[in-house]
Amino acid sequence: MAGQFRSYVWDPLLILSQIVLMQTVYYGSLGLWLALVDGLVRSSPSLDQMFDAEILGFSTPPGRLSMMSFILNALTW
Repeated sequence: MAGQFRSYVWDPLLILSQIVLMQTVYYGSLGLWLALVDGLVRSSPSLDQMFDAEILGFSTPPGRLSMMSFILNALTW
């Protein structure tokens, strides 16, 4: 019975690897959306667009681009 799912065994390595994988996929796809949106409007890409709370808002054009990328990322994943 190889390949059977073990729902009765708690596997912390499996849980941690799934968490790491999901975070990697999320931030990787967000980075791709930010690069695409920045490329369309000819803006310079920056990690601040992902991680800086002051940029994330609708009051500035970079904030609008970042929020658009976050929304596109949420809709595609």
